Amino acid sequence: MAENVQVAAFENYKAREGLTPNQIVHIFSTVAEIYEETWKTKNYKDPEILSDEVSDYFRGTETSSVRILDVGAGTGMVAEQLRKRGFIDIDGLDPSSGMRQEAMKKKVYKQYYLEFMDGHHIDSIATDTYDCVVAAGCFNMGLLPCAALTEIARLVKPGGLVCFAVFDHNFSAVPEYNNRLGPLMSRMEKEGVWDLFDKKRRTDSDMTGAVETVFRYTIKASEIDALPLLAGFPANGSSIKIYNSNSICN
Repeated sequence: MAENVQVAAFENYKAREGLTPNQIVHIFSTVAEIYEETWKTKNYKDPEILSDEVSDYFRGTETSSVRILDVGAGTGMVAEQLRKRGFIDIDGLDPSSGMRQEAMKKKVYKQYYLEFMDGHHIDSIATDTYDCVVAAGCFNMGLLPCAALTEIARLVKPGGLVCFAVFDHNFSAVPEYNNRLGPLMSRMEKEGVWDLFDKKRRTDSDMTGAVETVFRYTIKASEIDALPLLAGFPANGSSIKIYNSNSICN
């Protein structure tokens, strides 16, 4: 019975609302062995989609020299796709030990950090370590908080790429992101942290046909001062205003 509850909370995003980060990590560790099978039945394509976008950005570059961090690495679905496109210097980051155990069977990562990407300074990873950070399926209920973006930006060297996707409805449907995620993305551009390289709207990311926007940002800054960037946003989407994602997604 307990395992069925864990699976339900994995598949039903709303069931994660109110859970602590450690509770959510436990859910993902519990379902690690069936994780990929579940996503494949949903025709989940973000690993392929984002890997194509990374490959396009680094066209003309020797792919073996591009150092990539896969945030929310899970069982290594993104890394498998990146390797098919010639990228081999890939690290993973995910707080779930169960996911890490499944991923390491594939031998697709050089290192796999058991860490939360929640905005805290990850001491084990130096500033400007990576040419690219990719995050697939991470911006959803109970997963990456808004503050993760500032730490992600710190890890990528100037001229490097941050590539991620967000289902458009999540900008307002997920309390953590409501009136916060979109404005933070814009503020980081205004403050010279990154430049929007491009954004593409799609409806083929999974079987639901929901609109998802894929974002590619080029990093400009090296040292990132997160506190001013995060100052002034309502705590945990508490503002009564519903954020209009059109300014970000259209």
